[in-house]
Amino acid sequence: MKKYLLAIILLLSIVLISGCTTSGNQTTTNTSTGMKSYNGDQFNFNYPSSWQIITSQAQNSSIAVGDPTSADNNGNVQVNVEIQTAVKPSNVTIQDYYNSTYAQFAAQNLGYKQLSDGTITVNGKTALENVYILSSVSKEQRAVWLQNGNTIYIILCSSPISQYNDQQDTFNAIISSFKLV
Repeated sequence: MKKYLLAIILLLSIVLISGCTTSGNQTTTNTSTGMKSYNGDQFNFNYPSSWQIITSQAQNSSIAVGDPTSADNNGNVQVNVEIQTAVKPSNVTIQDYYNSTYAQFAAQNLGYKQLSDGTITVNGKTALENVYILSSVSKEQRAVWLQNGNTIYIILCSSPISQYNDQQDTFNAIISSFKLV
């Protein structure tokens, strides 16, 4: 009986302690590096302190951050990074899912033109990378795909075509700081 009572007290303590902690997403600023850190949604990453969290219209978006100085006349931030998530079907590889996604892009009337395709390493994990242009919106985008279990995380870096090369240091800093937790 003492064993059961001890187990119940221990379990109750764990429940009470977990109820007293905060959950959710957090953003902090490191003044020495000039970077903000986002922690939440099973991942974290750093982004420039001059950037801010923005609203994304994408269905699978967990968070989007962007440079507010790049906003167009309608207030839409043009230079941004968005973290999207997708559940990978169990009978499909990440490579097959990736290939299928971009085949669908190519089939749509978006002016999709692939510039490069390959793999990179992000926080010790192999990731798929696709750099492409969507001429319908005059954007160049870099999509980095990582898998953790059945979840695929897509780091989508986007800017107007004319500004894309100028944003590489920022995009690289965000991608290289990305960690799954």
